[in-house]
Amino acid sequence: MSTDRLLTFDEAHWSAVAANYERYAEPHTAQFAREALSLAGGVRYGERVLDVAAGTGALSLQVAEAGGRVLAIDSSPAMVARLRERMQLFARCEARVMDGQALELEDATFDASFSVFGIIGFPDWQRGMSELVRVTRSGGRVIVVTWENPEGAGPMPLFMQAYRHAFPKAAIPSPPPGMSVLGSLEALKIEMVKAGCGEVTVHAINRDWSEPSVDRVMGDIDQILALHPLYAALDDGGRARLREPLRAAFETYTEPDGALQIPGTANVAVGHKLY
Repeated sequence: MSTDRLLTFDEAHWSAVAANYERYAEPHTAQFAREALSLAGGVRYGERVLDVAAGTGALSLQVAEAGGRVLAIDSSPAMVARLRERMQLFARCEARVMDGQALELEDATFDASFSVFGIIGFPDWQRGMSELVRVTRSGGRVIVVTWENPEGAGPMPLFMQAYRHAFPKAAIPSPPPGMSVLGSLEALKIEMVKAGCGEVTVHAINRDWSEPSVDRVMGDIDQILALHPLYAALDDGGRARLREPLRAAFETYTEPDGALQIPGTANVAVGHKLY
């Protein structure tokens, strides 16, 4: 796998790791999705809600359970297939394969439109934000969630720390521009306003990525870090070189009872479409 598309809009990569994402990433992102829903005032029964780059359903399932009519879109067919399975009980909800940078949807269609850790990875994140606003009705809510750290959260920044230690001469691709720019609360608010939102509020939310122990994480490390293109590109020898610095990095965040708690911060922006 090419590593020049670090954490970017790569359908093949995300389809290959859909099950890993659901197991190891979604429990963390779902915490931030819950906070975003709360900050947006929740969802009323029957409201039309769009979830852009929905993944395996961290936000969409919460909206569906609250009675919202959610349309979840993602560029990964495997993510969409899994989400369709999980939403079978919700007859008015659906999932479709679609490019969030060019939504095949009419203007002013949704009461609320969300992107939880989605737009930040788009090659054209500004277009993605504009599309999110375009399909929202006048006065409707637009919610964008981003990572504060351009390397993400949970185990990913620690993986990058270990990678730099193990491969000090390796060329490391830059994060997607959206992850770098929108990690700032101030910049996120400015870009929401530019895209056509008013009454924009931004919030920094802190939540931990949790696992029972470092041993448990190291036993599952190939599945966990398969989410990261740099790790996916390593051979067995390269992965072996990472084990010691990875374990050392994880042990820094071990609680007295042995549990692993890695803090992460997300930015949540909530605005209303002006026109």
